[in-house]
Amino acid sequence: MARYLISFEDGAMDFPDEDLPDVAKAAHAVREEARDAGVFVFAGGLDYDVKPVVVATDGMVTDGPYPESKELLGGITIVDVPTRDAALEWAAKVAAACRCAQNVRAFLPKRGRDEKARYLISFDNGAMDHFAEEDWPEVGETSHAVIEEAKDAGVYVCAGGLDYSPEDGSTPAWVGTVATDGTVTDSPRPKARKPIGGFTVVKVPTREAAMEWAAKIAVAGRCAQDVRMFMPDPAVD
Repeated sequence: MARYLISFEDGAMDFPDEDLPDVAKAAHAVREEARDAGVFVFAGGLDYDVKPVVVATDGMVTDGPYPESKELLGGITIVDVPTRDAALEWAAKVAAACRCAQNVRAFLPKRGRDEKARYLISFDNGAMDHFAEEDWPEVGETSHAVIEEAKDAGVYVCAGGLDYSPEDGSTPAWVGTVATDGTVTDSPRPKARKPIGGFTVVKVPTREAAMEWAAKIAVAGRCAQDVRMFMPDPAVD
């Protein structure tokens, strides 16, 4: 089973306000269908009204990232924590472990949820290219240690790195874009046009299965969905 990131860009859900209840109902139905099928991992929309920040490897926090993302996502960690400061503390741990700065964004709050909030901790593709090949085992070990620490603390939701160069060359990480009518465009874009507005992570056996779920989500959300494959990593499953 491989994990696929199904996402759409910020602003892609452009429809009249009166249609929002129908869209929400359809999107919820697809999510429940994915749960019943045993492929659902996580889904959520990002809250751009909450100011995003960047946490450096030394723990320093700065405003950002810029609205126009210039690189594709390299990897993500999602934590469920009670405060923004707690999210920044975990981002600092991830940044130190992965040896690259982490962007922190808040998810949209859900009705009826407890006091915890979900945050996306992510880094750009290529951000981990600055250290030597022989350092990878140590970086992998420290990264997995942070994941285990987050699991033990009860804040871990999901994590993974996107696979832009599968060893067998058979399936690119950015599989394609699935439109609302199910049409698949099999052409990866080298640069992201806008930040991610929301995403769903599914765990399915084949590329075709990921596309099928992306098509359902595209119809429900009324916007095209991009599909990328995660790198296999038993430590985060």
